[in-house]
Amino acid sequence: MIPRPEYPRPQMVRERWLCLNGRWEFELDPADSGEERGILGRPLEAEILVPFAPEAPLSGVGLEDFVAALWYRRAVDLPGEWGDADIALHLQAVDYEATVWVDGVEVGRHGGGSTPASFVLPR
Repeated sequence: MIPRPEYPRPQMVRERWLCLNGRWEFELDPADSGEERGILGRPLEAEILVPFAPEAPLSGVGLEDFVAALWYRRAVDLPGEWGDADIALHLQAVDYEATVWVDGVEVGRHGGGSTPASFVLPR
């Protein structure tokens, strides 16, 4: 079951979209050193239920203290009928910074307190 499967932005409904809510790989990174430690090249240690924040009990994490960085990872198969269409990734809320990688390639960064972010993905 996918939590919150409805389209998140009713004023911007599109015919073709993919809900990424559900189970994601997840890992705490208290020293914000994951990239240097090779975290991009190995499975993450835990799971989180998106769209819930790691502090929320519904996330399955229930984080109770500040952590400098958190890592999320999810494999996504795009529908074949999308062809060569441009693909945008919309994050509803980023708090405070996000760096997004697709297939090991950085596609963008965003900073801001609980603000949305969008990235056009490479094909």
